[in-house]
Amino acid sequence: MPEICRRQFLAASGALAAAAALPTPAAAMELELGGKNFHQLRTYQARMRSHFTCTLCPYYDGGFSYAENGRIQKTEGNPDHVASRGKFCAKGLASFLGAYDPDRILTPLKRVGPRGAGKWKEISWEDAIAEVAAKVGEALAEPDAIVVNEGGFTDGPAARFLDTVGSRSLLRSCTAGLGGGAKQSALKGMLGSAFILPDMEHSKYVLNFGCNILETALPLAQRLTDGVVNNRLKLVTFDVRLSNTAGRSNEWVPVFPGSDGVIALAMCRHILEKGLADNDFIATWTNTTAEKLLAELQPYTVESASAQSGVPAKTIQRLAVEFAKNHPATVISMNGVSRRKSGLEAERACLMLAVITGNIENEGGCCLPRQYDIGVPQPAPKRRDPTPPPLNHAFPFQVITGMRKVKVLINHRSNPVYSAPAASVWKDALKDEKLIPFLVDFTPFMSETAEFADLILPDVVGVERHDLVSSPTALWPWASISLPTVKPLGQARDVRETLKKIVESLDPEGQKGMKAFWAFANAKQWVEQACNATPGLEGHYKKLTVKGFWPDYGKVDPANRQVIKDGEPLVAPYGLHKAKGFATSTGKIQLTTPQLQANPRHENLKPGEFVLTTYKVAYHVLSMTSNLKYLSEIWHSNPLWINKESAKALGIRDGDLVRVSSPVGYLVTKVSATNAIHPQVAGLATSAGRTSYGRVAQADPELIAPYAQPLLVDEDIVDNVWWRDKGVNPNEIIPIAAVTQNGEQAWNDTVVSIAPAQSGDVHGAIHVDNAKHIAIFKQLMG
Repeated sequence: MPEICRRQFLAASGALAAAAALPTPAAAMELELGGKNFHQLRTYQARMRSHFTCTLCPYYDGGFSYAENGRIQKTEGNPDHVASRGKFCAKGLASFLGAYDPDRILTPLKRVGPRGAGKWKEISWEDAIAEVAAKVGEALAEPDAIVVNEGGFTDGPAARFLDTVGSRSLLRSCTAGLGGGAKQSALKGMLGSAFILPDMEHSKYVLNFGCNILETALPLAQRLTDGVVNNRLKLVTFDVRLSNTAGRSNEWVPVFPGSDGVIALAMCRHILEKGLADNDFIATWTNTTAEKLLAELQPYTVESASAQSGVPAKTIQRLAVEFAKNHPATVISMNGVSRRKSGLEAERACLMLAVITGNIENEGGCCLPRQYDIGVPQPAPKRRDPTPPPLNHAFPFQVITGMRKVKVLINHRSNPVYSAPAASVWKDALKDEKLIPFLVDFTPFMSETAEFADLILPDVVGVERHDLVSSPTALWPWASISLPTVKPLGQARDVRETLKKIVESLDPEGQKGMKAFWAFANAKQWVEQACNATPGLEGHYKKLTVKGFWPDYGKVDPANRQVIKDGEPLVAPYGLHKAKGFATSTGKIQLTTPQLQANPRHENLKPGEFVLTTYKVAYHVLSMTSNLKYLSEIWHSNPLWINKESAKALGIRDGDLVRVSSPVGYLVTKVSATNAIHPQVAGLATSAGRTSYGRVAQADPELIAPYAQPLLVDEDIVDNVWWRDKGVNPNEIIPIAAVTQNGEQAWNDTVVSIAPAQSGDVHGAIHVDNAKHIAIFKQLMG
């Protein structure tokens, strides 16, 4: 097993969370900036260090991996990286453990029984590639019947492969980049950009709508912490539950679900009425005037916002004035706002607060993204469909109802049987070989989706992968690289190299015009060519391999985490819009009043009914980290949060078993009765309730897979998986509900009823009627 003990990991993770929340001077080793590591026993025996970028989330924290005798022992943040500044979240710290998961798949596997029966045989890579190439070749007459379901945060090789074979059928399990589809659509419509960076490091006041930043966005959490320490900024969080971020705010304002947008619009109206808006900025940099905007906002009074949200009108007025007067100020919003039917309009409303106060592209405000647009190796095939690919939520319904024809389905880094809404419908679609004749999954682990594959091709894990990424998480653009120091275990192979082999099998002589697009030798050369195809990075590959990131902006001062260049704090460029305007048709911010209406289903909740909110926790990334023992030991169960008074009214006590019923079925789980949630909301975390992904994820050390590798025996897993409660997965009882044209799911709009469990109910049980799921989909389609 890796030479870091469980106690050390728990201590480091706890210290990191504490540092993000309430930073205090400390000399503990866990709080030092990174850059060195030594053998556990042999004093001063340095381990081999290599550049590593964590790709478990699209923030792409840059850091290091450390190897000893060909085995990774540790990962950590790069102390001079302009975004990560020496810190990794718990997920990044534990990510290397996946390489040595004893249930990892290290050879190609071919199904030998019925789909989902769990019967496999090992085959050679040659046979596996030949079979995939044959199936794809048979489907080339109908190229759109070749479908790729991509779960990574960039389209990368998946899109390239489909463009090569002439298919337009790329699906995604998540929106590429930062933020969901509704948020990105709102930002593009207003600013012409899909992301804004809240400059909390230099801000005095932060309004947070539905974003749990301290658990889900470490680089931004660091900047928030810096703002608290250096500027004594005030943080006000509107959220339906007391998240870790809400709990560490100056004020937590519990709101009725989906009312964030009307609160924001009422605040905008109050700011304009009190003469606190930046009228000059509005006149110069938007398509309207303060007078016109105020007239449009007349329906959004603080009284009506109070009635919808439950927040006192005086509180809304006070916070509006505080925000306008404490310049610079910034606004953050995320899934609590955007993942609703009103999400797009609500996101526009939240951003309007920053616009009317002139807090756009200024120090301490909302800044345009600084980022490199990572290229791809050239020559590249022509994009068959230049529009952003849709999310995959509707896919199984389309297949079952005959709306979509599939001959080959390729799955990569996605696990919709676990993580998609109406996840049980995916099971039915994948089981049926008439609907999906061939399914191949590129994965290192046996996910709930991989269980239905015809072939499983073992992909590499993060510490074995060559990567080049960029994310707009700093006030200066940066690119980070991964250079693995260890070879992939077993027969694992990078998906780019596997797809290259498949294309070469389809076009061995290059006469079909496919092979030329896959001329790179390996994944390392892919990255080098991608670097040279990226505007601003051309010719800088060697510099990236030296520092791990580029440009080199200076050193991070460990005392205050500021970037120091030539002895002085690095000054960020602001006012990017002043040179060429905003990337909209007019060059100005497109400011129109959002049309927000209350969800009628939420307005008519009956006794025992609640709006269900699902949320992420600090220790997991949806379905990708449940097999990492140190993380699952910290967090493995997800009791249902309901308000204490609401529970009391239903005759439910803390720890009781309950049925949580939606329009399509029910699940059984335990209750956590708490004052930390709105009385009409029920909260259930994700990343629990696994039925696959290995013995750690399923909380059963005796559950040894037939393909488990003896060389990866981990005594810590054998002896110390002490928990048996693995929680429950809410996604099967959540019906599909699209928000935007790209298929964004309204995750937080589902109404559920809660009642004491019935005789025979057991914790973790789920019962769903897929016919009801399909009926809801048909109703949604009209």
